[in-house]
Amino acid sequence: MQSEKPESSEPKDTSTAECPSSGDTEKKAVATVDTQVSKPKGISAVAVLWTFGKCLGALLPVYLAGYYRVSTSLLVCGMMVYTGWKHAREAKEARLKSAFQLLDNEQEYTSSKVSKIKRDLPAWVNFPDVEKVEWLNKVLHQVWPFVGQYLEKLLVETIAPSIRGSSAHLQTLSFTKVDMGTKPMKVVGIKAHTENDKGQVLLDLYISYVGNVEINVEVKRYFCKAGVKGIQLHGMMRVILEPLIGDVPIVGAVTMFFIQRPKLDINWTGLTNLLDIPGLNVMSDSMIMDAIASFLVLPNRLVIPLVPGLHVAHLRSPLPRGVVRIHLLEAQNLVAKDSYVKGVMAGLSDPYAILRVGPQSFTSKHVDNTDSPKWGEIYEVIVHEVPGQELEVEVYDKDPDQDDFLGRTKLDLGIVRKSIVVDDWFNLKETQSGQVHFRLEWLSLLPSGDRLEQVLKRNESVKSKTSDPASSAILVVYLDKAEALPMKKNKEPNPMVQLSVEDVTRESKTCYTTVNPEWEEAFTFFIHDPLKQDIDIQVKDADRVQSLGSLTIPLSRLLSTSNLSLDQWFQLDNAGDASRIYVNTILRVLWLDEERIPADVSSHVSASKQLPQQTSPHPSFATEGLLRIHLLGGQNLVAKDNLMGGMVKGKSDPYVKLNIGGETFTSNVIKSNLNPTWNEMYEVILTQLPGQDLFVEVFDKDMDVKDDFMGRLKISLKDIIESQYTDQWYSLNDVKSGRIHLILEWVPTASDPDRLDQVLQFYSRQSYQNKVVPSAGLLFVYIEQADGLPVKKSGKDPKVGAEITLGQMSRKTTVCDRTTSPRWNEAFCYPVQDPREDILVIKFSHSWSLPIGSLVVPIRELLSEPEMVLDQWFSLDGASPESQVLLRADLKMLIPSKCPGAKVTSVSEPSPSQRKPETDTILRSSSVDAAPVETIVSAVTSHEDVDVKEPDATEEKVEESLKALRQPLHTSPHLSFASEGVLRIILMEAQSLVAKDNKMGGMVKGKSDPYAKISVGDFMFKSKVIDENLNPVWNEMYEAVLRPVPGLEVQVEVYDKDMDADDFLGRLKVSVADIISSQLTDQWYTLNDVKSGRVRLIMEWVPTVSCDDEDTLWNAMQLQSRRSYKNKASPSVGLLFVYLDRAHSLPYKKSGKEPKAGVELVFRNTVYKTKVCDRSRSPQWDESFYFLVDYAQKDMLIMKLTSAWDEVIGSLVIPVSDLLSKPQLVLDQWIHLDGALPESEILLRAELKILSSRLTEAPQPSETSSNKEEMAFKAARKEEEKMSELPTHDSVAVSHQSEAAESHPAAAPEWTAPAEPAAIHTAPETFPSAPALEKEAADAEEPPSQSHTAISGDFKPQPKKTEGFGLDNLAQTTVTSLPAETLEPAELKEISAEVLPPYTAPPQDFGDEGVLRIHLLEAQNLVAKDNLMGGMVKGKSDPYVKIYIGGVTFKSHVIKENLNPTWNEMYETVLSGNSIQEIKFEAFDKDIDSDDFLGRFSIKLNEVIRMQYTDQWYTLKDVKSGRIHLVVEWVPTVSNSVRLEEVMQLQSLQSYQNKALPFAALLFVHIERAHALPLKKSGKEPKAGAELVLGETTHKTKLCDRSTSPEWNESFYFLVRDPKHQMLVVKLSSGWDQPMGSLVVPVKNLLTEPQLVLDQWFHLDGASSQSQILLRAELKILESKMVDMISAGTLPCAASGCGQVKLSLSYASQERKLIIVVHACRGLASQGKDGVDSYVSLMLLPDKSKATKRKTGVKKRDLQPEYNERFEYDLPWEEVRFRRLSVSVKNNSASFRSRDVIGQVQIELAQVDLTSVVTDWFTLKDEAE
Repeated sequence: MQSEKPESSEPKDTSTAECPSSGDTEKKAVATVDTQVSKPKGISAVAVLWTFGKCLGALLPVYLAGYYRVSTSLLVCGMMVYTGWKHAREAKEARLKSAFQLLDNEQEYTSSKVSKIKRDLPAWVNFPDVEKVEWLNKVLHQVWPFVGQYLEKLLVETIAPSIRGSSAHLQTLSFTKVDMGTKPMKVVGIKAHTENDKGQVLLDLYISYVGNVEINVEVKRYFCKAGVKGIQLHGMMRVILEPLIGDVPIVGAVTMFFIQRPKLDINWTGLTNLLDIPGLNVMSDSMIMDAIASFLVLPNRLVIPLVPGLHVAHLRSPLPRGVVRIHLLEAQNLVAKDSYVKGVMAGLSDPYAILRVGPQSFTSKHVDNTDSPKWGEIYEVIVHEVPGQELEVEVYDKDPDQDDFLGRTKLDLGIVRKSIVVDDWFNLKETQSGQVHFRLEWLSLLPSGDRLEQVLKRNESVKSKTSDPASSAILVVYLDKAEALPMKKNKEPNPMVQLSVEDVTRESKTCYTTVNPEWEEAFTFFIHDPLKQDIDIQVKDADRVQSLGSLTIPLSRLLSTSNLSLDQWFQLDNAGDASRIYVNTILRVLWLDEERIPADVSSHVSASKQLPQQTSPHPSFATEGLLRIHLLGGQNLVAKDNLMGGMVKGKSDPYVKLNIGGETFTSNVIKSNLNPTWNEMYEVILTQLPGQDLFVEVFDKDMDVKDDFMGRLKISLKDIIESQYTDQWYSLNDVKSGRIHLILEWVPTASDPDRLDQVLQFYSRQSYQNKVVPSAGLLFVYIEQADGLPVKKSGKDPKVGAEITLGQMSRKTTVCDRTTSPRWNEAFCYPVQDPREDILVIKFSHSWSLPIGSLVVPIRELLSEPEMVLDQWFSLDGASPESQVLLRADLKMLIPSKCPGAKVTSVSEPSPSQRKPETDTILRSSSVDAAPVETIVSAVTSHEDVDVKEPDATEEKVEESLKALRQPLHTSPHLSFASEGVLRIILMEAQSLVAKDNKMGGMVKGKSDPYAKISVGDFMFKSKVIDENLNPVWNEMYEAVLRPVPGLEVQVEVYDKDMDADDFLGRLKVSVADIISSQLTDQWYTLNDVKSGRVRLIMEWVPTVSCDDEDTLWNAMQLQSRRSYKNKASPSVGLLFVYLDRAHSLPYKKSGKEPKAGVELVFRNTVYKTKVCDRSRSPQWDESFYFLVDYAQKDMLIMKLTSAWDEVIGSLVIPVSDLLSKPQLVLDQWIHLDGALPESEILLRAELKILSSRLTEAPQPSETSSNKEEMAFKAARKEEEKMSELPTHDSVAVSHQSEAAESHPAAAPEWTAPAEPAAIHTAPETFPSAPALEKEAADAEEPPSQSHTAISGDFKPQPKKTEGFGLDNLAQTTVTSLPAETLEPAELKEISAEVLPPYTAPPQDFGDEGVLRIHLLEAQNLVAKDNLMGGMVKGKSDPYVKIYIGGVTFKSHVIKENLNPTWNEMYETVLSGNSIQEIKFEAFDKDIDSDDFLGRFSIKLNEVIRMQYTDQWYTLKDVKSGRIHLVVEWVPTVSNSVRLEEVMQLQSLQSYQNKALPFAALLFVHIERAHALPLKKSGKEPKAGAELVLGETTHKTKLCDRSTSPEWNESFYFLVRDPKHQMLVVKLSSGWDQPMGSLVVPVKNLLTEPQLVLDQWFHLDGASSQSQILLRAELKILESKMVDMISAGTLPCAASGCGQVKLSLSYASQERKLIIVVHACRGLASQGKDGVDSYVSLMLLPDKSKATKRKTGVKKRDLQPEYNERFEYDLPWEEVRFRRLSVSVKNNSASFRSRDVIGQVQIELAQVDLTSVVTDWFTLKDEAE
């Protein structure tokens, strides 16, 4: 059937291929007529049977598939594969057929074409470069049959027998047909190069082979047939005839190679038809092409020597022609490939460049977020052949998944050789725009070292951002052969050679089983300084472990020779006496011949015609303005919706339509609201023509066809322009009621670039519900004309139109008539959001279809121009050099009237005259409804005196990246955000409650056990139960955060607590609206539904303040400290509102998927969670939360980002104290996340509002109490007061205090509360009334006699300034507010005489302790203690180890049934360095009853300290056999943080089975004393104790006797894992129950101190301003020896519980192969009793096919197996950096249910220097990790 297909098309083809004679035509015509006449009529039986057979054959597979129930998908898949194969097959046959036809008809085709060309070209034109060699093709045509006979004989007689002998499966292989065809190889042309050396002939042969070759192979044993039918090969082969000699055959050798890969196409037959399946055909052709390239593509050469005695290695690897130094400087106008928000927002690109010269490839660093990157990198490439070799450059945009293509360019390096230096911009091809700037320098090779010093001095001035300095020379090493190498264990070795220069290592091929290898290879190295560098030659066996000899040659030795070369035998070191190696080393100095650099030729543009230098726009150009419409809200709109068929009146779903100047805007729909709030902004550009109006219409959104009309209004544009700014309510017409609140502003323009930052900052504070960003300027563009545009390909002039784009807005000009100099004279206007980032793009095209050129104008360039105007000719990109366009770009800034400069508080705040009519409405709504204006004010309020800080470098980078990402600079929360308030309820007492309890069966009337339930909104509070009291006093406080809603009530219900059901005692309700209107209420409320009873409630709607005044916060904190309630509640000082907007650039999950991001917000004991977003790296939440703040200086907001609450993505900590320094106490910005990527950020708004309470005194219960128990209690209390009165001479302070109480009643309460001496600066008007003061003075407890000492200590001047909010003012007011008679001069002298020690005085042995680190590795040959079957069968043991040292005991895990267990556990303990102790080890066998003894041994601690580090096996005593492998280290300590980072690496690089982490440091703390501690609430001095906490370790001091200045003199130590993040917390309390202050010392603060020591007085938080503590904190870094061992790769065992694997990784550039050698494993985790049968599996990801899988042999029952196996992957260098090597160590003996993977490691090949052999131990991790 295949033979019929070409026959069907033969007549058509032959008609075009040949011109037959007329006689032949007549004969064919007659034959055709005869055939038609002689054709039988009717139906042919054979044809019918044939058709039936074909139908049956087609239906038979379908029948069989249904019969055997084969899946339909399998049939479809098979049909798809067959169809693809058929299509590829037919396409390949068509290509071959057309090639044959073109080959046959070449003469006719060429003559016809030449006849046409001759009419167009003059007679003198010729093509001298490439010559046709028809004579050679005729020779090849004549010789070709004999070549075919030779190849047939070669295949049948030589190759076939060798194949049959290679494998038993191929013993029946035979070539059934070998036909090289009738189509010989053709040489299309030859080019001879005469500019090279005279000792050689250099030819370029352009080869084209379209052969009808047919080779068939058959393997009879398997009935397998395969073959090839047709081959195409096209390419340019370079042939070098050298050396030329003076004897026959004149030419010494012929060298052939392809400079670039030829094109290959093979047509398969038989079984190999499968290779034509799509996908396999590309793979098969590329594999064959790789095989050809391995010996025929540069730098590989095929050398055919023609005379004996030639140095073939020199011919195969000659000296390079030269070296090209490539300066990759910069690029510009690259295409922007990044986009955000699903393509809505356009970004830039993250460009990087890939440079290739032959097999040499380099990749530059990527530059983030730019279209004009500046690289400044230098690369050096070796050039083997010029002309011919080219520099190929490709530019890509770096992306997380697949990088985007930005363009490519090529340059023949022969041009660089001629010009010496090429410094130019190169246009990128296959892209819209882009240029790359290169400086290319040709460095010739000098055979002498005379100019070396000059080269070295010049290289010092060559600066590059790459790490490698410029090279001064190249070294070529010809590795010839070696002799008499040593044997390897009485066997002949497999020698190979490693050649190294500094950190660059090359490897030779391996010669197998010989001691006299011959390599004949050449290697090239770049040399930076030959005076200082050496070449190291290592001869090794193929396993790279056993050395067979070494040699080191200083390169300075080459400089002393005449031609900088050494060609001789060298004796090998560390080898046999006769072992030597023959090496030829050649050094060449790289010289830049600056004298030959041609002078720059400046280009002159012809000015044949006069063009205008500037545009001439119409006078109306740039007169437009911008109208900004701010739609705020509506009121009293008409209700249009009806419910229940009109029986119930509903509301409306209003939205607004605005129309002006042909632009229409539609607002969002507000559901079910007659008083909607939109807060949306719209902008429209208008001319100031009269008669324009703004039309506003309001509609009700309905489900049916037509929305209901709700009113309209019309506003004249003229009125808006005259008033410039209007903020008012507009009544709606044509309806009963309703009005709309609009802000209309005709924004003034100015040509002042200095106000740009001020305008952008002003706009950044505004947010709108429709997410609109206000425009910062207007760009006016006037395009006048163009000149010198290119003509079309047809030669006609173009019909040119221009498309002008800025951001998302695009405008088009008219299309001009055909001309290369079109005129438009058209103007356009664009709003500009950020002139520093926006770009104007103008694209010119023919009729909008054929691009002509483009122009890119960054708007930022206008900012530096006078009047922000550019008016000039611009050259076009992508067009001819003379193409240019004349245009004018005029930028005008939009300066709103409310921008700083005119003092304004809010965008939405009307002027006073306009606000008067609405005063009543606003006042009424402010008490109940959340006022939307407040939110707008706080979001956009701006003051003239705001201190704008200059951003540092990191902040500028963040700003640039955010703008590049087109993310909003600030959040845009809903208007209701932060509108909540705090309702504070104090349940004070009750009176005359109903008695519900009865005694003695109701004969005696009892009382009640009352408690109260308070509910408001979603909040529910329950008081304590007061036993048997009808007049209870609760004094409990509750707080509820509420948003004012009409109808909200506070409900209080009182119950009597009983054993069964509680009895009802009454209820009451209070409207929240009434509380808000009165702000503070303190009154009795009568209980309803009962006979008697009333409850006293103090309820306050606490106002919030958003100012950063210190006094406001301090007053709130003082009120908090002065009040105490029986339910231990503390009044909050503020409300923290948090709005989470979005995040971007979050890291991927470990699985590689995008995260499902959610945020958990933790604030003290309050936890909130956001929703979990869909999979995205840029999630958006738009959620709000609030928190009650108790301690503004200590509280912290913690946010944890996770993926679906299980995998942590990042975190963020915001101390509330940071908000105190912000304007308006608001933080609204992007914040970087900890523990995530460097670019990961979250956008949030944190707003703190201070609670300014009016309740300035502690409420007291009523005096009118009839409770006898309470009267008795008061009498007893007065008796105690009389007994505790002090003599007047004991305390001067107390006597003056009583006088002050009498003379100054306002100050008395402050002095009668000794627990709060710092509160004396409170304003007098906030003090309680006189009766209350007298009662407090009578009931207050007298201070103790020691108070004088405490007070004098308080006023002691401190050596260090107090940190924190308002503490300086507090200390000052505490001293100055004392009454004048309080301190006499004598007392002042006494105070100043007391001196505190400035530093601690710790004992001499302070800080002498050290850390003992014990690493329990493994054991061997333990005694078997378990017996099976009653002792008849000997079992094993279940061993574990106990370690005793210094009163501390450690116990290892139990290893089941193993006499050679591996524990890999680590223990640490702190010990004194001078103690005489022993470390005792005991091994046991774990049993159900008592454990069996397996041996013991001990180690002296002083020996460990002396040795510092011990790694050895210890024999167990008192048993027959057994030993244990231990690493015992006394870790040295240092008092500097130089090696802290390396010490911290131990935690990440080492992991143990017991999950222990090595500690990084020791923290020693000596706490000496405290000073001026506050008194207890009872007025007594405290029994002070200190609790020290670091991590999970806690220590407590002793409790001192009562004193405000206790002394401890105690020392403690802590083990520190992470000095950069851990904190030492010191908590002081009285008797461990009453807190007195605290101190937090971050350990990282010690890292910046000298000797890592802090020794000073520290102020205490939460105490009085004078309270401080004296302590010494000393940090010592644990500098373990394992730090050096990790870098050396000599850890004692596996660095993880899974073990380690040793690999060698390299890339052979000549063979284009990735080479991996698996050496060994160590420390493998035992998964069973008998060890593991391990093997190593390799896989190249992301390709998981079998082609990338390799595995070693299995090593039986070995936890330290050695493999020494080598694997190779055929992989181009370009693909290596995109691959990831997955190495898995597996257990071959694993059962079905157990895991077969012991451990895994994945290696990113892009991060490994594969140019040299990298050998290292890689840590295995668990499969789950």
